Amino acid sequence: MGYNRNIKAILASSLLAAGLSVPSFAAPRQMENLTRGLVASNVGKGMLVSWRLLGTDDPATEFVLYRDGKKLASIGKSAGTSYLDAAGTATSKYTVAAVVDGKEQSQVGLSLVLDKTVSNSGKSFPYKAIKLEVPASQKMPNGETCTYTPNDMSAADLDGDGEYELILKWDPSNAHDNSQTGYTGTVFIDAYKLDGKRLWRIDLGKNIRAGAHYTQFQVFDYDGDGKAEMIVKTADGTIDGTGKVIGDKSADYRDGNGIILKGPEYLTVFRGTDGAAITTIEYTPSRNILSHSSPQAKGKWGDNYGNRCERYLAATGYLDGVHPSAIFARGYYSSAYVAAYDFDGKDLKLRWLHKSEDPGKGLYEQGNHSLQAADLDGDGYDEVFFGAAALNHDGTLRYRTGLGHGDAHHIADMDPDRPGLESWDVHEHKDAKYTDELRANDGTIIWGTPQPNPGVDNGRGMAADVDSTHRGYEMWSAKGGGMFTVKHERIGSPAVSQNFRIYFDGDLQDELLDGAYVTKFNSKDIKAEVYFDGPAALGVTGCNGTKNTPSLVADLFGDWREELVVRSEKDPTTMYIVSTPVTSPYRLYTLMHDATYRTAVASENTAYNQPPHPGYFLPDMAKSLKQPDIYVVGENVVVPVDTTPVVNDGLSMLDASTPKDGVGWTEKTNEGFLKNGYFNFDNTLSSYGVWEIFSKTEAKTTLIIRYANGGNADRSMAVSVNGKSAGTVSFPATGWTTYKEASVDVKLKAGVNTLKLTSMTSDGGPNVDMFTFGIDGVELYDGTQVLDKPVSIAPQMFMPNVYNPVTGILKTREAGLAEIYAYDMTGKLVSGISRNVTAGTSKVMFDREMLPRGAYMMVVKLNGHVISKSKHNALK
Repeated sequence: MGYNRNIKAILASSLLAAGLSVPSFAAPRQMENLTRGLVASNVGKGMLVSWRLLGTDDPATEFVLYRDGKKLASIGKSAGTSYLDAAGTATSKYTVAAVVDGKEQSQVGLSLVLDKTVSNSGKSFPYKAIKLEVPASQKMPNGETCTYTPNDMSAADLDGDGEYELILKWDPSNAHDNSQTGYTGTVFIDAYKLDGKRLWRIDLGKNIRAGAHYTQFQVFDYDGDGKAEMIVKTADGTIDGTGKVIGDKSADYRDGNGIILKGPEYLTVFRGTDGAAITTIEYTPSRNILSHSSPQAKGKWGDNYGNRCERYLAATGYLDGVHPSAIFARGYYSSAYVAAYDFDGKDLKLRWLHKSEDPGKGLYEQGNHSLQAADLDGDGYDEVFFGAAALNHDGTLRYRTGLGHGDAHHIADMDPDRPGLESWDVHEHKDAKYTDELRANDGTIIWGTPQPNPGVDNGRGMAADVDSTHRGYEMWSAKGGGMFTVKHERIGSPAVSQNFRIYFDGDLQDELLDGAYVTKFNSKDIKAEVYFDGPAALGVTGCNGTKNTPSLVADLFGDWREELVVRSEKDPTTMYIVSTPVTSPYRLYTLMHDATYRTAVASENTAYNQPPHPGYFLPDMAKSLKQPDIYVVGENVVVPVDTTPVVNDGLSMLDASTPKDGVGWTEKTNEGFLKNGYFNFDNTLSSYGVWEIFSKTEAKTTLIIRYANGGNADRSMAVSVNGKSAGTVSFPATGWTTYKEASVDVKLKAGVNTLKLTSMTSDGGPNVDMFTFGIDGVELYDGTQVLDKPVSIAPQMFMPNVYNPVTGILKTREAGLAEIYAYDMTGKLVSGISRNVTAGTSKVMFDREMLPRGAYMMVVKLNGHVISKSKHNALK
């Protein structure tokens, strides 16, 4: 069950150790260690019992269901993980046990009982009401009073018990858009158990304004300790869940109109168990990039009254392919800044910072009121979808469409016959070429609706698989001229929701959601039909004004169907969790163990909430269930570690005084430099320098940085090569004319490399004089260097066969770790396997189904040494 996942991780490490590129399969991704999430739901005619198929389960896992200690049913290897017990009651005690290799495992009990039910549209919908503790009303400096209602939510395992908790943001009645003046009440964030117990409350304080575009909170297990953290923007006066104040409690930076354009800005990590602040750093970039009243600010931001510079976004993504990173952004109407952070349990460290400050370039003017990270191209690393542009996992620009700002987007495998994920985006700019469009993972426009003349502001758009008669998703928008298939075949102009989607019944199609009103698309009559009328049934409603979104849609418990979490329209003390009323014959893994879906749930609360989608086409997955490539926290697995040996058998000294790009300048003021001066980093957080380095060979080697630091404190810097972190380097104080050396191991590829140093403190970096690499053949790239033409392998270089890929017979003289790699005849690594073998003859069956028919070079290594290279034809 876990072996296949673990061997991939081991193989990834082995490939890195061999100095080879890792194939396109991703290493296992860190995920929450969830329970079965067994839930018993009152559906009027008995109890609907369902549970999770976990991402660590074999796809064909069987189950045995018990009621009150007696066997109730056996669930076959292809059956869905739900069961209707017509004789069950809300007091029945259910347990379920997995059957692995014919042996029944330990029984697990109920996580939750939905004992309430409401009849609506001919069905009985189970639900649970959670009682909330409403913040007290507040009086503003101008005498006005605000009250509170529940708003956006997120879900995460805060205490490590394998169950989800709910994290809730409270909205004051005087919340404002950034373009509006006026005081706002304090923003509060609460955490609740599913039984209604409040774990903590965080008060963001008077220096954080309330509104859809200010507070974006990310809740995820960033350090892998099994308990989620929350990361959110804070300020002087923020009070954590234990009552501790961050910064100056008495500070009040609001002007007479309630606008906040001064004062320090922070980013804080809060502990999930009690809401305590773990660490706080400066928010990057600060609002002090430009004086907001200056003409330069208007040119940079598009206004000088603090509207566009106060637009914030947030997301979570697997930027290294294994561990989650937090992503926070500032600005999208004009200048745009995106920062990625990693949390190690103690410190929050900047992974990279992207800046787009020039009109017509990068992310400038291309952002949406939302942000999402997903592996768009299937390379194992998450990219950052910004709207009409996207970033690669290393913070470099992936593409820019030039279509401008938009209000809504969707990312999913909309066209299952096209590689990668697709995106559906709508645009507010009336001069954009398209008002909505379907985009490939590299930004290519597959098709779109041309902007009419005069142009329109297209405010909403939806993409979902609502019609089973067409393969792939359907998509439509407020101004797009109807509903279309993914192949751009027009279906019609049905009156359907443009706001949200949910898996709520038992089939494989999406239902549509408008606030708390669920509809089912009738493909025969091309219209939406009521499935659940939440306002009529329970008096519940959506939030966020005309966007009318639920507080949360997520797969919180039970099988793969999603739960609807909405608030009472009239009673702010009550939230409702409503679940599916029917069983499903389809077997699918819990959606929360799909990385694309899980990170989308994390960013669902960001600004104009967007619904989560899985990273696969659901009907195809149901037909051929594939286990997700994950490991859960606490599970004993091997995750990729770069064990490439460090080579220091030469010397290359480079003048570091003049980078290709940077925030700083070259100068010769202070004596002691060796060549043409030194690079003086600007005294700001995240000032940086970028050097292009040419290397004749691929190697991991030591970089020695010669520097001087005349400040009073360490000026540490983040070092990255080709977008991948090499670590943080400490540069202690030395004096401005005394030079010392600091070192870090870096991995260079053959050819042109990008070396980047980014300051980690507001003092900037040290003065950097020289770079010394521990190998020969490294120099500053001047645009003329090229690699020597690779030498092709001649037939006489083949070593005798020791491995037969057809029979799987491997002959070795000693025991150890055998690694077998298959290369096509262009030299590209296609696949590989690693296995511990004994001396003599072993059987190692190579997975030939992964290889197209053709000729391959099979390379065999034993204990790190190549022992055979042989050519084989037509393996498959």
